[in-house]
Amino acid sequence: RKLLADVFRPATKSNTLQPMLLVVHGGGWLKGDKTKFRALAIRLARKGYVTAGIEYRLGYEAKFPTAIQDCNAATAYFRKNAAQFGINPNRIGAVGGSAGGHLVGLMASGSGETKLRHSESVDTSAQLQAAVVMAGPLQISTGSVAERSQDRQTNSNALNWTGKTIGEAPEIYSLADAYEKIDTSMPPTLFISGSLDSPQRNELSRTRMIELGIPTKLAVHENAKHGHWNRIDWIDQVVSDIDAFMKQHL
Repeated sequence: RKLLADVFRPATKSNTLQPMLLVVHGGGWLKGDKTKFRALAIRLARKGYVTAGIEYRLGYEAKFPTAIQDCNAATAYFRKNAAQFGINPNRIGAVGGSAGGHLVGLMASGSGETKLRHSESVDTSAQLQAAVVMAGPLQISTGSVAERSQDRQTNSNALNWTGKTIGEAPEIYSLADAYEKIDTSMPPTLFISGSLDSPQRNELSRTRMIELGIPTKLAVHENAKHGHWNRIDWIDQVVSDIDAFMKQHL
């Protein structure tokens, strides 16, 4: 079916091509829509980015890897049509939270994996120039996501998204694992977490990036919970951190 995106532009017109940020919503790969992070997309547009809240097919409509294929297709679409949107095709980043953070991490590390590319957009690069992962798990074939998938009684999000437990289809979980794909092509990546969430969630990914010389940073917001980027008392700080990172790396 046709997938849509909500595009926001800076109010002040510029004669130069603008950087773009794709905004990828969360919802455990099973819920949510492109409007869920709209406030974030609008505030980032006020900072001078063309932003796009993108749509991707959820797990109850289509199983993995459809969602990541849709996300990579969005990157390729905007790069291919950069002139229409007034964006610089060499300055495209992405921001995602929770499950959307995982998808952005997988967009960042796995853009060269053909199985993660949409069949209609393989003629254009889906490589990001920078990424922001807000409380999203990059490890899928190991850790808590894999563990919860093992028991069908728990009916975990990963099980509903992939249709299989890790024991039944380890290759699927490996394909979905962003950490396993981190190499020198990984773009600079900012990790954001609340102190009451799990700041250590992507420690292995950050360590791997540092070993490879890839710029990365962790911003921990004190007394903030999961999803705090959508809260009025935290959203401006989140936007400020994203903007500072992107001005340096995008």
